[in-house]
Amino acid sequence: MKKMVYLFVMSIGLLISCDKDSRILQVAPKPDPIPEGKMLAATELLRGVKVAGAEKITFDSLHNAYMVSFPQTYDAQLAEVTLSLKPGVQVLYDANEPTPDSTISYKFQRTSPLSFQLQKANNDFSIPSIYFNYSGTPKIELLQKEIAVNAAGIKLPFRFDVKQGSSPASYDFDGPFVKITNSKTGLTEEAHLYLEDPNVYLANAAALATGEPLSFEFRFFNQNPVAFEGIRFTRDTPIVGNFSYYPFQYERQDTIKASGGFFLPTQKYTVAFSNASMPVPATFPVRVNDNQLLTLDKIPANLPDGSYLLSYFENDKLLGKASFELARKETKSLESIWKGDLNLSPDRNVEQLSVSKGDEFYVKPTPLMFTTPRVPFEADHLPRLRLKSAEKTFILVPEVAIYSWAMAGVSFALGKYTVPADLPSGEYMITGIYPDKTETKPYWSSLRVK
Repeated sequence: MKKMVYLFVMSIGLLISCDKDSRILQVAPKPDPIPEGKMLAATELLRGVKVAGAEKITFDSLHNAYMVSFPQTYDAQLAEVTLSLKPGVQVLYDANEPTPDSTISYKFQRTSPLSFQLQKANNDFSIPSIYFNYSGTPKIELLQKEIAVNAAGIKLPFRFDVKQGSSPASYDFDGPFVKITNSKTGLTEEAHLYLEDPNVYLANAAALATGEPLSFEFRFFNQNPVAFEGIRFTRDTPIVGNFSYYPFQYERQDTIKASGGFFLPTQKYTVAFSNASMPVPATFPVRVNDNQLLTLDKIPANLPDGSYLLSYFENDKLLGKASFELARKETKSLESIWKGDLNLSPDRNVEQLSVSKGDEFYVKPTPLMFTTPRVPFEADHLPRLRLKSAEKTFILVPEVAIYSWAMAGVSFALGKYTVPADLPSGEYMITGIYPDKTETKPYWSSLRVK
């Protein structure tokens, strides 16, 4: 108790002996807040813009954008852009810090428009864009007047010597375009044109493939349109497209569809079923549903369950191939086996398997085994492969390969297998054996070991 009284008295004495001002809590003043700047039009911060070699420069206040036009004779790869800054204005471009440097060298052809920030000391700012284009007439040469077309797209028979500016060349232009017109019927269609890929895809290609004369008109921003007359579409051999987006497993009552084209009701279409167990393919007629769809409305009752390669024909011409499994839903099976690129995982291989000793190959089982990043996937979940020839049987143990399918936003597991060095050359039937002892039907193709 005496100790507590002593401490109290000492505390009072110390307070009394302190200077009066020292008893006031000193709080540092808060700095003035940095004012938030206003967004301004570029012309409020710039006296002007100059670009070496440009024949015309305009400003669009609605989009805060400059439009720079070059003549066809301008061949430089870089645009030398000089900004005339008003007093107190700095530029932020390709760096974190403002700079008074007002010259920008920009590689403008087939790249995004030039964008930068202008800033004043009071933080008022502007973020303009500069679009680049060419004037004049592009050079386009027609190489032939007849074009064979099918559902695979139309390869344009033109030679392009065209100068292009930024991509896009303007805030309100998403071309270039090609417009195709049948002047007799009035049917017309416009499509985007990509000079790097001269194929175009038309919704009305089949209707335009009548042999009647067509006109082609090419349009590039700010350049004179170029037109050609008297071009004709002729019907090419149809194709049957990629089946990877169709189901892999079918039940006997299901309809099998094949998309592609262009199919004609006057032609004969068939599909041949084959696999490694069949001595000869089994061929059946298919129906022309429309000019882009063939259907097998009823799977033949005499086909046993199993894995098959489907080959589609117009008369005697092969149009395309696919693979599928005839089975009850969710039956464990081998959907695709291939050698090479892991990025082929979403597809289904429709070619004979041929490997050498020491080669690696992939197997995509069905149902797919989806994975998550935080949970390791164990190889024990994947099927082992049984390779069986007339003389011997071999078992291949899988390693795990993970394919991340960005387009679908999922990842799934594949089996990666290595051909043993002691595996004799020859043909092998392939089945998968799951951990629960379930064995799949043989894969449609045998494995050919060289």
